[in-house]
Amino acid sequence: MTRVIGLFAVLVLLYATAVAQTSNTRAADSVAIKQVVLDFAEGYYSGDVARIERAIFQDINRCTPRDLPQTGRTAPTYSTYSGLIENTRAKVGALDDTARHIQVQILDIDNDVANTKLISASFVDYHQLIKLDNQWKIINGLSGPGTSLPPRMKDFKPEDERTAIERTALDYLTGLYGTDAKRLELTIDPEFSKISLAPLQQTGKTGLRRQRAEATIENALARVGKQDEEYRNFSARIIDINDGLAVVRADAIAGYEFLQMYKTGSQWRILNSIVKPRTDLTLAQAMTVTAGDPMPDFTLPIYSGGEFALSKYRGKNVLLVFPRGWVGTAWCTYCPYQYLELEKRMRESDLRAKYNLEVAFILPYGTDRVKDWLEKFPEAVTTLENIKNPQPKPATGTIQADYAAWARKAFPIKFSVKKDDPHTLIPVLVDEKRTLSHQLKIFSSFWDGVSSEQNRATVLVIDKKGVLQFKYVGQMTEDRPSVDYILDFISRMR
Repeated sequence: MTRVIGLFAVLVLLYATAVAQTSNTRAADSVAIKQVVLDFAEGYYSGDVARIERAIFQDINRCTPRDLPQTGRTAPTYSTYSGLIENTRAKVGALDDTARHIQVQILDIDNDVANTKLISASFVDYHQLIKLDNQWKIINGLSGPGTSLPPRMKDFKPEDERTAIERTALDYLTGLYGTDAKRLELTIDPEFSKISLAPLQQTGKTGLRRQRAEATIENALARVGKQDEEYRNFSARIIDINDGLAVVRADAIAGYEFLQMYKTGSQWRILNSIVKPRTDLTLAQAMTVTAGDPMPDFTLPIYSGGEFALSKYRGKNVLLVFPRGWVGTAWCTYCPYQYLELEKRMRESDLRAKYNLEVAFILPYGTDRVKDWLEKFPEAVTTLENIKNPQPKPATGTIQADYAAWARKAFPIKFSVKKDDPHTLIPVLVDEKRTLSHQLKIFSSFWDGVSSEQNRATVLVIDKKGVLQFKYVGQMTEDRPSVDYILDFISRMR
Protein backbone atom coordinates (compact mmCIF):
# COMPACT_ATOMS: atom_id res chain seq x y z
CA MET A 1 0.00 0.00 0.00
CA THR A 2 2.87 2.39 0.79
CA ARG A 3 4.27 1.83 -2.71
CA VAL A 4 0.89 2.58 -4.29
CA ILE A 5 0.37 5.74 -2.22
CA GLY A 6 3.85 6.89 -3.17
CA LEU A 7 3.14 6.39 -6.85
CA PHE A 8 -0.03 8.47 -6.72
CA ALA A 9 1.63 11.15 -4.60
CA VAL A 10 4.13 11.54 -7.42
CA LEU A 11 1.32 11.71 -9.96
CA VAL A 12 -0.49 14.42 -7.99
CA LEU A 13 2.74 16.45 -7.75
CA LEU A 14 3.27 16.10 -11.49
CA TYR A 15 -0.28 17.22 -12.22
CA ALA A 16 0.28 20.31 -10.08
CA THR A 17 3.43 21.30 -11.97
CA ALA A 18 2.12 20.58 -15.48
CA VAL A 19 1.67 23.53 -17.82
CA ALA A 20 -1.11 23.56 -20.39
CA GLN A 21 -0.18 24.52 -23.93
CA THR A 22 -2.55 26.93 -25.67
CA SER A 23 -3.17 26.87 -29.39
CA ASN A 24 -1.44 30.27 -29.74
CA THR A 25 1.64 28.96 -27.93
CA ARG A 26 1.67 25.84 -30.07
CA ALA A 27 1.53 27.89 -33.26
CA ALA A 28 4.40 30.09 -32.09
CA ASP A 29 6.38 27.02 -31.05
CA SER A 30 5.86 25.44 -34.47
CA VAL A 31 7.38 28.47 -36.17
CA ALA A 32 10.29 28.57 -33.71
CA ILE A 33 10.99 24.83 -33.97
CA LYS A 34 11.03 24.89 -37.76
CA GLN A 35 13.43 27.84 -37.70
CA VAL A 36 15.79 26.00 -35.33
CA VAL A 37 15.92 22.97 -37.63
CA LEU A 38 16.47 25.21 -40.65
CA ASP A 39 19.26 26.99 -38.79
CA PHE A 40 20.88 23.61 -38.20
CA ALA A 41 20.63 22.44 -41.81
CA GLU A 42 21.27 25.72 -43.62
CA GLY A 43 23.95 26.73 -41.14
CA TYR A 44 25.81 23.48 -41.71
CA TYR A 45 25.49 23.53 -45.51
CA SER A 46 26.44 27.23 -45.77
CA GLY A 47 29.22 27.24 -43.18
CA ASP A 48 27.31 29.73 -40.99
CA VAL A 49 28.62 29.02 -37.49
CA ALA A 50 26.29 31.51 -35.80
CA ARG A 51 23.20 29.73 -37.13
CA ILE A 52 24.26 26.27 -36.08
CA GLU A 53 25.31 27.58 -32.63
CA ARG A 54 21.79 28.95 -32.21
CA ALA A 55 20.30 25.61 -33.16
CA ILE A 56 22.12 23.04 -31.03
CA PHE A 57 22.42 22.43 -27.31
CA GLN A 58 25.93 22.24 -25.88
CA ASP A 59 25.25 18.70 -24.66
CA ILE A 60 23.91 17.50 -28.02
CA ASN A 61 23.96 13.73 -28.60
CA ARG A 62 23.80 13.23 -32.40
CA CYS A 63 24.52 9.74 -33.69
CA THR A 64 24.91 8.21 -37.14
CA PRO A 65 24.69 4.39 -37.19
CA ARG A 66 27.23 3.01 -39.69
CA ASP A 67 27.02 -0.62 -40.77
CA LEU A 68 30.32 -2.45 -41.17
CA PRO A 69 30.26 -4.99 -44.04
CA GLN A 70 33.33 -6.75 -42.60
CA THR A 71 31.42 -7.85 -39.47
CA GLY A 72 27.76 -7.21 -40.22
CA ARG A 73 27.63 -5.12 -37.06
CA THR A 74 26.76 -1.46 -36.53
CA ALA A 75 29.17 1.17 -35.22
CA PRO A 76 27.44 4.36 -33.98
CA THR A 77 29.41 7.50 -34.85
CA TYR A 78 28.82 10.65 -32.80
CA SER A 79 28.85 14.34 -33.68
CA THR A 80 29.65 16.52 -30.66
CA TYR A 81 28.83 20.19 -30.19
CA SER A 82 32.40 21.25 -30.93
CA GLY A 83 32.64 18.84 -33.85
CA LEU A 84 29.53 20.26 -35.50
CA ILE A 85 30.71 23.83 -34.93
CA GLU A 86 34.21 23.24 -36.27
CA ASN A 87 33.03 21.18 -39.26
CA THR A 88 30.63 24.00 -40.08
CA ARG A 89 33.41 26.58 -39.75
CA ALA A 90 35.59 24.46 -42.06
CA LYS A 91 32.67 24.09 -44.49
CA VAL A 92 33.12 20.31 -44.53
CA GLY A 93 29.54 19.74 -45.70
CA ALA A 94 29.09 22.88 -47.78
CA LEU A 95 26.48 22.68 -50.56
CA ASP A 96 24.91 25.28 -52.83
CA ASP A 97 21.35 26.34 -52.07
CA THR A 98 19.96 24.45 -55.06
CA ALA A 99 21.61 21.18 -54.00
CA ARG A 100 20.43 21.03 -50.37
CA HIS A 101 16.78 19.95 -50.89
CA ILE A 102 15.81 20.75 -47.30
CA GLN A 103 12.42 19.72 -45.88
CA VAL A 104 11.37 20.06 -42.24
CA GLN A 105 8.57 18.00 -40.71
CA ILE A 106 7.35 18.60 -37.15
CA LEU A 107 6.35 15.15 -35.91
CA ASP A 108 5.22 16.03 -32.40
CA ILE A 109 5.15 18.98 -29.98
CA ASP A 110 4.62 18.20 -26.30
CA ASN A 111 4.88 21.52 -24.41
CA ASP A 112 8.65 21.78 -23.89
CA VAL A 113 9.70 18.76 -26.00
CA ALA A 114 9.44 18.32 -29.76
CA ASN A 115 10.32 15.68 -32.35
CA THR A 116 11.17 16.66 -35.93
CA LYS A 117 12.35 15.07 -39.14
CA LEU A 118 14.87 16.90 -41.33
CA ILE A 119 15.20 15.65 -44.91
CA SER A 120 18.08 16.96 -46.96
CA ALA A 121 20.61 15.94 -49.60
CA SER A 122 23.45 14.74 -47.35
CA PHE A 123 21.55 13.51 -44.30
CA VAL A 124 18.10 12.74 -42.90
CA ASP A 125 17.95 13.59 -39.20
CA TYR A 126 15.44 12.83 -36.50
CA HIS A 127 15.81 15.62 -33.93
CA GLN A 128 14.62 15.88 -30.36
CA LEU A 129 14.32 19.49 -29.21
CA ILE A 130 13.78 20.96 -25.77
CA LYS A 131 12.56 24.41 -24.75
CA LEU A 132 14.66 26.07 -22.05
CA ASP A 133 14.39 29.74 -21.08
CA ASN A 134 11.77 30.12 -23.81
CA GLN A 135 14.26 29.02 -26.47
CA TRP A 136 14.17 25.81 -28.52
CA LYS A 137 17.37 23.86 -29.17
CA ILE A 138 18.26 20.46 -30.63
CA ILE A 139 19.54 18.14 -27.90
CA ASN A 140 19.38 14.69 -29.54
CA GLY A 141 19.76 13.56 -33.11
CA LEU A 142 19.68 10.30 -35.02
CA SER A 143 21.03 10.58 -38.55
CA GLY A 144 20.94 8.56 -41.74
CA PRO A 145 21.97 9.14 -45.37
CA GLY A 146 20.25 11.94 -47.27
CA THR A 147 18.25 11.92 -50.47
CA SER A 148 21.31 12.20 -52.71
CA LEU A 149 22.95 9.13 -51.16
CA PRO A 150 22.14 5.39 -51.26
CA PRO A 151 19.89 4.25 -48.39
CA ARG A 152 21.52 2.72 -45.35
CA MET A 153 19.37 -0.40 -45.46
CA LYS A 154 18.58 -2.16 -48.73
CA ASP A 155 14.91 -3.05 -49.37
CA PHE A 156 13.83 -1.55 -46.03
CA LYS A 157 10.03 -1.74 -45.63
CA PRO A 158 8.71 0.35 -42.71
CA GLU A 159 5.42 -1.53 -42.38
CA ASP A 160 7.27 -4.83 -41.96
CA GLU A 161 9.16 -3.35 -39.01
CA ARG A 162 6.29 -1.98 -36.94
CA THR A 163 5.76 -5.06 -34.79
CA ALA A 164 9.47 -5.39 -33.96
CA ILE A 165 9.75 -1.67 -33.13
CA GLU A 166 6.72 -1.73 -30.83
CA ARG A 167 7.93 -4.93 -29.16
CA THR A 168 11.34 -3.37 -28.48
CA ALA A 169 9.72 -0.30 -26.89
CA LEU A 170 7.42 -2.46 -24.74
CA ASP A 171 10.28 -4.76 -23.74
CA TYR A 172 12.24 -1.69 -22.70
CA LEU A 173 9.39 -0.50 -20.45
CA THR A 174 9.00 -4.00 -19.03
CA GLY A 175 12.71 -4.11 -18.26
CA LEU A 176 12.66 -0.61 -16.78
CA TYR A 177 9.65 -0.96 -14.48
CA GLY A 178 10.11 -4.68 -13.88
CA THR A 179 13.80 -4.02 -13.09
CA ASP A 180 14.82 -6.72 -15.55
CA ALA A 181 18.45 -5.88 -16.38
CA LYS A 182 18.80 -8.63 -18.98
CA ARG A 183 15.79 -7.36 -20.91
CA LEU A 184 17.19 -3.82 -20.79
CA GLU A 185 20.54 -5.01 -22.13
CA LEU A 186 18.71 -6.48 -25.15
CA THR A 187 16.80 -3.28 -25.94
CA ILE A 188 19.10 -0.32 -25.20
CA ASP A 189 22.30 0.62 -26.97
CA PRO A 190 25.51 0.64 -24.90
CA GLU A 191 25.58 4.41 -25.57
CA PHE A 192 21.93 4.84 -24.52
CA SER A 193 21.13 8.30 -23.15
CA LYS A 194 17.95 9.36 -21.35
CA ILE A 195 17.14 12.99 -20.56
CA SER A 196 14.81 14.12 -17.77
CA LEU A 197 13.69 17.73 -17.44
CA ALA A 198 13.91 18.87 -13.81
CA PRO A 199 12.11 22.16 -12.96
CA LEU A 200 13.86 24.02 -10.12
CA GLN A 201 11.46 25.93 -7.86
CA GLN A 202 14.26 28.01 -6.34
CA THR A 203 15.18 29.69 -9.63
CA GLY A 204 12.24 28.99 -11.91
CA LYS A 205 14.70 27.41 -14.34
CA THR A 206 14.75 23.87 -15.71
CA GLY A 207 17.75 21.62 -15.34
CA LEU A 208 18.56 18.49 -17.32
CA ARG A 209 19.57 15.07 -16.09
CA ARG A 210 21.14 12.49 -18.38
CA GLN A 211 21.15 8.82 -17.52
CA ARG A 212 23.30 6.47 -19.55
CA ALA A 213 23.01 2.74 -20.21
CA GLU A 214 25.24 1.73 -17.31
CA ALA A 215 23.18 3.63 -14.73
CA THR A 216 19.92 2.32 -16.23
CA ILE A 217 21.10 -1.28 -15.94
CA GLU A 218 22.62 -0.80 -12.48
CA ASN A 219 19.34 0.70 -11.23
CA ALA A 220 17.53 -2.37 -12.55
CA LEU A 221 19.95 -4.69 -10.75
CA ALA A 222 19.32 -2.70 -7.56
CA ARG A 223 15.54 -2.90 -8.13
CA VAL A 224 15.29 0.91 -8.22
CA GLY A 225 11.93 2.08 -9.60
CA LYS A 226 10.30 -1.35 -9.64
CA GLN A 227 6.51 -1.31 -9.96
CA ASP A 228 4.05 -4.06 -9.12
CA GLU A 229 2.92 -5.80 -12.28
CA GLU A 230 -0.64 -4.50 -11.89
CA TYR A 231 0.63 -0.98 -12.54
CA ARG A 232 2.66 -1.82 -15.64
CA ASN A 233 0.13 -0.59 -18.17
CA PHE A 234 2.36 0.00 -21.20
CA SER A 235 1.69 1.14 -24.74
CA ALA A 236 3.86 2.17 -27.69
CA ARG A 237 2.97 4.45 -30.61
CA ILE A 238 5.26 4.75 -33.61
CA ILE A 239 5.67 8.38 -34.68
CA ASP A 240 7.84 7.79 -37.76
CA ILE A 241 10.06 5.17 -39.45
CA ASN A 242 12.71 5.73 -42.11
CA ASP A 243 15.62 3.63 -43.44
CA GLY A 244 16.39 1.70 -40.24
CA LEU A 245 15.57 4.60 -37.91
CA ALA A 246 12.42 5.15 -35.84
CA VAL A 247 10.81 7.56 -33.38
CA VAL A 248 8.40 6.10 -30.83
CA ARG A 249 6.33 7.31 -27.90
CA ALA A 250 6.30 4.72 -25.09
CA ASP A 251 3.76 5.19 -22.26
CA ALA A 252 3.81 3.84 -18.71
CA ILE A 253 1.50 4.77 -15.85
CA ALA A 254 3.71 7.44 -14.27
CA GLY A 255 5.51 8.78 -17.32
CA TYR A 256 6.19 8.48 -21.03
CA GLU A 257 9.27 8.62 -23.20
CA PHE A 258 10.08 9.73 -26.70
CA LEU A 259 12.51 7.14 -28.05
CA GLN A 260 14.95 7.32 -30.95
CA MET A 261 15.75 3.84 -32.23
CA TYR A 262 17.90 2.30 -34.94
CA LYS A 263 18.07 -1.15 -36.48
CA THR A 264 21.25 -3.19 -36.30
CA GLY A 265 21.13 -6.56 -38.04
CA SER A 266 17.71 -7.95 -37.18
CA GLN A 267 17.39 -6.07 -33.88
CA TRP A 268 16.12 -2.64 -32.95
CA ARG A 269 18.02 -0.69 -30.31
CA ILE A 270 17.03 2.40 -28.32
CA LEU A 271 19.67 5.12 -28.45
CA ASN A 272 18.12 8.38 -27.16
CA SER A 273 15.17 9.11 -24.91
CA ILE A 274 13.45 12.09 -23.34
CA VAL A 275 11.21 11.15 -20.41
CA LYS A 276 8.22 13.19 -19.23
CA PRO A 277 5.65 12.81 -16.44
CA ARG A 278 2.14 11.66 -17.31
CA THR A 279 -0.36 14.49 -16.81
CA ASP A 280 -3.27 13.05 -18.78
CA LEU A 281 -4.37 10.40 -16.27
CA THR A 282 -7.08 11.01 -13.71
CA LEU A 283 -6.81 9.45 -10.28
CA ALA A 284 -9.81 7.26 -11.12
CA GLN A 285 -7.95 5.91 -14.15
CA ALA A 286 -4.77 5.28 -12.18
CA MET A 287 -6.44 3.47 -9.28
CA THR A 288 -8.56 0.34 -9.28
CA VAL A 289 -12.20 0.33 -8.21
CA THR A 290 -13.32 -0.46 -4.64
CA ALA A 291 -16.59 -2.07 -3.56
CA GLY A 292 -18.87 0.68 -2.33
CA ASP A 293 -17.57 3.25 -4.84
CA PRO A 294 -19.03 4.18 -8.24
CA MET A 295 -17.83 1.96 -11.06
CA PRO A 296 -15.97 4.00 -13.73
CA ASP A 297 -17.77 4.09 -17.04
CA PHE A 298 -16.32 2.23 -20.00
CA THR A 299 -17.24 1.32 -23.55
CA LEU A 300 -15.99 -1.84 -25.28
CA PRO A 301 -16.88 -3.54 -28.56
CA ILE A 302 -19.05 -6.66 -28.44
CA TYR A 303 -17.62 -9.67 -30.28
CA SER A 304 -20.88 -10.37 -32.10
CA GLY A 305 -21.30 -6.69 -33.07
CA GLY A 306 -22.09 -3.34 -31.52
CA GLU A 307 -20.78 -1.74 -28.33
CA PHE A 308 -21.35 -2.19 -24.62
CA ALA A 309 -21.36 1.09 -22.66
CA LEU A 310 -21.80 0.68 -18.90
CA SER A 311 -23.60 4.02 -18.62
CA LYS A 312 -26.29 2.69 -20.94
CA TYR A 313 -27.40 0.26 -18.23
CA ARG A 314 -27.88 2.77 -15.41
CA GLY A 315 -31.11 1.68 -13.69
CA LYS A 316 -30.17 -2.00 -14.10
CA ASN A 317 -27.94 -4.31 -12.12
CA VAL A 318 -24.86 -5.35 -14.12
CA LEU A 319 -22.83 -8.54 -13.73
CA LEU A 320 -19.35 -8.46 -15.30
CA VAL A 321 -17.36 -11.68 -15.51
CA PHE A 322 -13.67 -11.70 -16.47
CA PRO A 323 -12.60 -15.29 -17.25
CA ARG A 324 -8.98 -16.19 -16.72
CA GLY A 325 -8.41 -16.82 -20.42
CA TRP A 326 -5.25 -18.26 -21.96
CA VAL A 327 -3.04 -20.20 -19.55
CA GLY A 328 0.13 -20.73 -21.52
CA THR A 329 -0.72 -23.67 -23.77
CA ALA A 330 -4.53 -23.82 -23.68
CA TRP A 331 -7.66 -21.98 -22.57
CA CYS A 332 -8.72 -22.19 -18.92
CA THR A 333 -10.78 -25.38 -18.61
CA TYR A 334 -13.20 -24.12 -15.96
CA CYS A 335 -13.97 -20.61 -17.24
CA PRO A 336 -16.43 -21.61 -20.02
CA TYR A 337 -18.57 -23.37 -17.40
CA GLN A 338 -19.59 -19.99 -15.92
CA TYR A 339 -20.65 -18.74 -19.32
CA LEU A 340 -22.51 -21.92 -20.27
CA GLU A 341 -24.33 -22.09 -16.93
CA LEU A 342 -25.51 -18.48 -17.14
CA GLU A 343 -26.46 -19.03 -20.79
CA LYS A 344 -28.50 -22.11 -19.79
CA ARG A 345 -30.23 -20.21 -16.96
CA MET A 346 -31.15 -17.40 -19.34
CA ARG A 347 -32.67 -19.84 -21.81
CA GLU A 348 -34.71 -21.52 -19.09
CA SER A 349 -35.87 -18.35 -17.32
CA ASP A 350 -35.64 -14.63 -18.00
CA LEU A 351 -32.81 -13.68 -15.63
CA ARG A 352 -32.68 -10.18 -17.09
CA ALA A 353 -36.25 -9.47 -16.07
CA LYS A 354 -36.18 -11.43 -12.79
CA TYR A 355 -33.09 -9.64 -11.45
CA ASN A 356 -33.29 -6.43 -13.52
CA LEU A 357 -29.92 -7.61 -14.79
CA GLU A 358 -27.49 -7.27 -17.65
CA VAL A 359 -24.57 -9.72 -17.97
CA ALA A 360 -21.33 -9.47 -19.95
CA PHE A 361 -18.12 -11.49 -20.17
CA ILE A 362 -14.87 -9.65 -20.90
CA LEU A 363 -11.67 -11.04 -22.40
CA PRO A 364 -8.34 -9.17 -22.83
CA TYR A 365 -7.83 -10.28 -26.44
CA GLY A 366 -8.72 -9.35 -30.01
CA THR A 367 -11.66 -10.77 -31.94
CA ASP A 368 -9.69 -13.70 -33.37
CA ARG A 369 -8.72 -14.87 -29.89
CA VAL A 370 -12.27 -14.41 -28.58
CA LYS A 371 -13.56 -16.44 -31.54
CA ASP A 372 -11.13 -19.22 -30.69
CA TRP A 373 -12.18 -19.14 -27.01
CA LEU A 374 -15.83 -19.62 -27.94
CA GLU A 375 -15.07 -22.33 -30.49
CA LYS A 376 -13.04 -24.27 -27.92
CA PHE A 377 -16.02 -24.65 -25.56
CA PRO A 378 -16.63 -28.28 -26.67
CA GLU A 379 -13.03 -29.20 -25.81
CA ALA A 380 -13.32 -27.50 -22.40
CA VAL A 381 -16.55 -29.41 -21.67
CA THR A 382 -14.92 -32.74 -22.63
CA THR A 383 -11.85 -32.03 -20.48
CA LEU A 384 -14.02 -31.10 -17.51
CA GLU A 385 -16.07 -34.29 -17.86
CA ASN A 386 -12.84 -36.31 -17.85
CA ILE A 387 -11.79 -34.55 -14.66
CA LYS A 388 -15.15 -35.33 -13.06
CA ASN A 389 -15.10 -38.96 -14.16
CA PRO A 390 -11.47 -40.03 -14.65
CA GLN A 391 -10.60 -43.33 -16.26
CA PRO A 392 -9.40 -45.58 -14.85
CA LYS A 393 -11.35 -44.75 -11.74
CA PRO A 394 -8.99 -43.69 -8.91
CA ALA A 395 -8.98 -45.53 -5.61
CA THR A 396 -11.31 -44.22 -2.91
CA GLY A 397 -9.56 -41.84 -0.49
CA THR A 398 -6.87 -40.75 -2.92
CA ILE A 399 -6.45 -37.09 -3.83
CA GLN A 400 -7.43 -37.93 -7.41
CA ALA A 401 -10.73 -39.41 -6.26
CA ASP A 402 -11.41 -36.52 -3.88
CA TYR A 403 -10.67 -33.95 -6.58
CA ALA A 404 -13.01 -35.69 -9.01
CA ALA A 405 -15.74 -35.65 -6.36
CA TRP A 406 -15.14 -31.94 -5.78
CA ALA A 407 -15.37 -31.26 -9.53
CA ARG A 408 -18.66 -33.18 -9.79
CA LYS A 409 -20.07 -31.06 -6.95
CA ALA A 410 -18.71 -27.72 -8.20
CA PHE A 411 -19.59 -28.32 -11.87
CA PRO A 412 -22.64 -30.61 -11.82
CA ILE A 413 -24.09 -29.75 -15.23
CA LYS A 414 -23.03 -31.68 -18.33
CA PHE A 415 -23.35 -29.43 -21.36
CA SER A 416 -23.88 -30.40 -24.97
CA VAL A 417 -22.19 -27.71 -27.01
CA LYS A 418 -20.95 -27.47 -30.60
CA LYS A 419 -18.05 -25.55 -32.07
CA ASP A 420 -20.30 -23.39 -34.24
CA ASP A 421 -22.85 -22.48 -31.53
CA PRO A 422 -23.28 -18.67 -31.79
CA HIS A 423 -23.24 -17.78 -28.05
CA THR A 424 -24.84 -14.37 -28.55
CA LEU A 425 -27.27 -14.50 -25.61
CA ILE A 426 -24.59 -13.14 -23.27
CA PRO A 427 -22.32 -10.55 -24.92
CA VAL A 428 -18.57 -11.17 -24.89
CA LEU A 429 -16.67 -7.87 -24.78
CA VAL A 430 -13.36 -7.40 -26.57
CA ASP A 431 -10.83 -5.60 -24.35
CA GLU A 432 -8.04 -5.95 -26.92
CA LYS A 433 -5.98 -3.02 -25.60
CA ARG A 434 -6.57 -4.25 -22.02
CA THR A 435 -7.73 -0.77 -21.04
CA LEU A 436 -10.36 -1.96 -18.57
CA SER A 437 -8.35 -4.99 -17.46
CA HIS A 438 -5.37 -2.79 -16.65
CA GLN A 439 -7.51 -0.19 -14.89
CA LEU A 440 -8.97 -2.89 -12.65
CA LYS A 441 -5.41 -4.19 -12.04
CA ILE A 442 -6.38 -7.76 -12.98
CA PHE A 443 -4.26 -8.28 -16.11
CA SER A 444 -1.10 -10.31 -15.56
CA SER A 445 1.64 -11.92 -17.62
CA PHE A 446 2.47 -14.33 -14.78
CA TRP A 447 -0.09 -15.77 -12.39
CA ASP A 448 -0.68 -19.08 -10.63
CA GLY A 449 2.66 -20.39 -11.89
CA VAL A 450 1.90 -19.72 -15.57
CA SER A 451 3.62 -17.22 -17.86
CA SER A 452 0.84 -16.05 -20.16
CA GLU A 453 -1.21 -12.97 -20.99
CA GLN A 454 -4.30 -13.47 -18.87
CA ASN A 455 -6.76 -11.85 -16.48
CA ARG A 456 -7.13 -12.95 -12.91
CA ALA A 457 -10.61 -14.47 -12.79
CA THR A 458 -12.85 -11.62 -11.62
CA VAL A 459 -16.55 -11.05 -10.90
CA LEU A 460 -18.08 -7.59 -10.43
CA VAL A 461 -21.67 -6.73 -9.54
CA ILE A 462 -22.76 -3.13 -10.10
CA ASP A 463 -26.08 -1.85 -8.79
CA LYS A 464 -28.73 0.28 -10.49
CA LYS A 465 -27.02 3.49 -9.36
CA GLY A 466 -23.69 2.47 -10.88
CA VAL A 467 -22.06 1.57 -7.56
CA LEU A 468 -19.85 -1.51 -7.32
CA GLN A 469 -21.44 -3.75 -4.68
CA PHE A 470 -19.53 -7.02 -5.12
CA LYS A 471 -15.93 -7.60 -6.15
CA TYR A 472 -14.17 -10.94 -6.42
CA VAL A 473 -10.64 -11.31 -7.80
CA GLY A 474 -9.69 -14.96 -8.06
CA GLN A 475 -6.74 -16.71 -6.53
CA MET A 476 -7.63 -20.24 -7.60
CA THR A 477 -10.39 -22.20 -9.31
CA GLU A 478 -11.77 -23.56 -6.07
CA ASP A 479 -12.85 -20.25 -4.53
CA ARG A 480 -14.80 -18.70 -7.42
CA PRO A 481 -18.34 -17.71 -6.42
CA SER A 482 -21.07 -19.90 -7.89
CA VAL A 483 -23.82 -18.58 -10.13
CA ASP A 484 -26.34 -19.33 -7.36
CA TYR A 485 -24.34 -17.25 -4.87
CA ILE A 486 -24.04 -14.31 -7.27
CA LEU A 487 -27.73 -14.33 -8.17
CA ASP A 488 -28.71 -14.58 -4.51
CA PHE A 489 -26.48 -11.60 -3.74
CA ILE A 490 -28.11 -9.59 -6.55
CA SER A 491 -31.60 -10.51 -5.34
CA ARG A 492 -30.76 -9.03 -1.90
CA MET A 493 -29.38 -5.75 -3.21
CA ARG A 494 -31.66 -2.82 -2.52
